[in-house]
Amino acid sequence: MLSQKSAVLVLVAAVALFAPGQARAPTAQRAVGEDADDSEPPMVTETDPKYKIPDNFLIGAGSAAYQSEGAWNKDGKGESVFDRYYHSGSFATNMTGDIACNSYERFEEDMKLAAEMGLNSFRFSIAWTRIFPDGDINNKNEKGVQYYHNLIKAIKAHNMKPVVGHRERAPDRRPDLPIHAYTLFEIISESMPFCQVTIYHFDHPQALQDKFGGWLSDQMIQSFTDFADFLFSEYGKEVEYWLTLNEPNMHCIMVYNGALAPDLPKAQKTSQNVYKCIHNEILAHAAAYRLYERKYRKDQGGRVGIGALTFFARPNSTKWDDILAAERANYFEMGLIINPIVFGEYPDVVRETLARAGKLDHLPTFTDAQKREIKGASDFFGINSYFGMTVADPNKGGHSTSPVISGGVGPRNENNVTIIAIGDSNDPQPDTSTDVFGKFNPWVLRDMGLWMKARYGPVAVLITENGMAISNEDSLDDWDSRAVYHSAYLRGMMQAVNEDGANYIGYSQWSFLDDFEWSAGYTRNFGLVHVDYKHGTLDRTPKRSSHFFKRMMKDRSVPLVLPSRSADTSAAGPGAALPSALTVLLAAALSLLSHDSS
Repeated sequence: MLSQKSAVLVLVAAVALFAPGQARAPTAQRAVGEDADDSEPPMVTETDPKYKIPDNFLIGAGSAAYQSEGAWNKDGKGESVFDRYYHSGSFATNMTGDIACNSYERFEEDMKLAAEMGLNSFRFSIAWTRIFPDGDINNKNEKGVQYYHNLIKAIKAHNMKPVVGHRERAPDRRPDLPIHAYTLFEIISESMPFCQVTIYHFDHPQALQDKFGGWLSDQMIQSFTDFADFLFSEYGKEVEYWLTLNEPNMHCIMVYNGALAPDLPKAQKTSQNVYKCIHNEILAHAAAYRLYERKYRKDQGGRVGIGALTFFARPNSTKWDDILAAERANYFEMGLIINPIVFGEYPDVVRETLARAGKLDHLPTFTDAQKREIKGASDFFGINSYFGMTVADPNKGGHSTSPVISGGVGPRNENNVTIIAIGDSNDPQPDTSTDVFGKFNPWVLRDMGLWMKARYGPVAVLITENGMAISNEDSLDDWDSRAVYHSAYLRGMMQAVNEDGANYIGYSQWSFLDDFEWSAGYTRNFGLVHVDYKHGTLDRTPKRSSHFFKRMMKDRSVPLVLPSRSADTSAAGPGAALPSALTVLLAAALSLLSHDSS
């Protein structure tokens, strides 16, 4: 049986290596401050049904509290771990989130701009310390509570209309998945746009870090659950989608490798602590999910999910070992979060890989009671997906090109994988892709959706982050970069939905505004809207890429956008589907390998 499966996979991978990429060419850009051109740029209205956006599909954009709100100590807000981290170091104000986009005061303006783009949902996070300044559930800050009521009201008040209707395609059922995995919003009120609320986006109270060590302590699970309980009770009637925690896998790797707050002593930066942090965040999610299930679901009807980050991996060659290396990379990445929630346990390949390396003790274990609690504890998975990776078996050579993705302690150091390249050499890059998050790999969303379907069945997937960063962007004309990027990624995503049966339910672009991007400060620009940091006005100006979203939401299909002077326009058309179409076979074959015990 194994040799037959190997043959299928080798054939699929061999053809995929020769799949065409999309050629790109530079174009003249309009600097910020020059006369604005608000005319709609050229794009092809799409009539092919495979690019149609389903009637109930979410299209929106996102933000996060620390990265956009500012007002770090205003109206009773307490100190978060990021406030302590940036104020304790030698960071200039313009390299912190103290002011950020000042969305705390300008949120109504922001929501009006989002509505003008035709977006039907908006994602934001709630700053824990704006509600409970010191993490004490008995010490509530009323001004902070009211701020989020005002924000939600602004989202609902502007013309971000929801999508309405039944899901047209009933997914095939797998008997090993819980029934709620098939449940989506079936009917949505026409008067209510979607709110996607992230309960935790890295910024917990410094008081809880000082008190018991934050996510290394089991006490954090109860503190988080109490916080979630209050949010469900206070805002639940107005919120359709709750994301409990934003990408715990990325968060814990970065924190315990010293790349995110809180600032930890060297002794705590260990592989064991990375896994312990992930473990506790999974348990905290499950506790919040079960609480919502018991107390709120019947009356509120919302959906609760958990996030994960993926730099989705492809094999470097047709060799079986490289194909398995890509599997390991993906299981050590988003599989660490998704597998326990679907099946109640960490992936077998993770345990086996760590065991062979003598490091199985790095990975915590779930008790039987915890397994019952976490299994099936999600209505959807929020996936943050940007660029992909090309990986190989370590014995085949090569080296990683990005310290952000590799190195340090934890899963990315212990997955027994060599990163050959960030992205894929078959995808020519735009001139603006000097930032690692500006890499152009439109196959990622299609391939990842199919991988999810093959391994986890019809669980619902919401892309909670996808976007293109341009370093030190000083132009409003991002048409040949960001508009082309979103067109290509979303066309691949719609093909996955309409042709391959991937269970995507929505897409949230990152980020709506040019915001604070951690170690990159304000030099890594993702926004559809430019924010004037240079002159300190923080004035908002939509970039040209916003026209893409306006047209797409009007037509309910994904337009084709090509660079102004494309060297090869054919690659963006039907030929661009080839790599992802092949991954249907790859995913199906690997699924057989994973689940066939013969």
